[in-house]
Amino acid sequence: MSLLDSGPDQVTVYPTAEVDDGYGGTKPGPGTPVTIRARVLPTTTDESGEAGYLTGTEYRVYARFLPAGPWSRVEWAGATWAVVGEPQRFGGGRRLAHNVATIRKRG
Repeated sequence: MSLLDSGPDQVTVYPTAEVDDGYGGTKPGPGTPVTIRARVLPTTTDESGEAGYLTGTEYRVYARFLPAGPWSRVEWAGATWAVVGEPQRFGGGRRLAHNVATIRKRG
C-alpha cells in the first residue's frame, strides 16, 4: 500500500462550484464536500514577525486525488484553510500519480 493511499490525516475539501450570484450570473462557491485521507506537512512559517503579531504557517496536502482549486476551502485539524494557487498534479503512472496543494489558514 502506498503512503499516498493511507495518509494519517482526514481532510474535508469543498471543491469550487458555480453558484448563483443573485444578479443573474454565477460566481465561484463551495461545492459538495469530499472527505479524503491525505498527508499534511508544514511548508513555511513566518517567524520573523513583530511582537504581538500572529505567525503564518502554510501546509502542503499530499493526496492521491485532491479535488481542490484556487477558490476551494479545506477543513483540517479543526480549522478552515484556503487553497493557495492551483494545486500541482503529478503524473508518472498509476502508482506515482498524486496531487499537492498548499493551504493557508483562513481568518
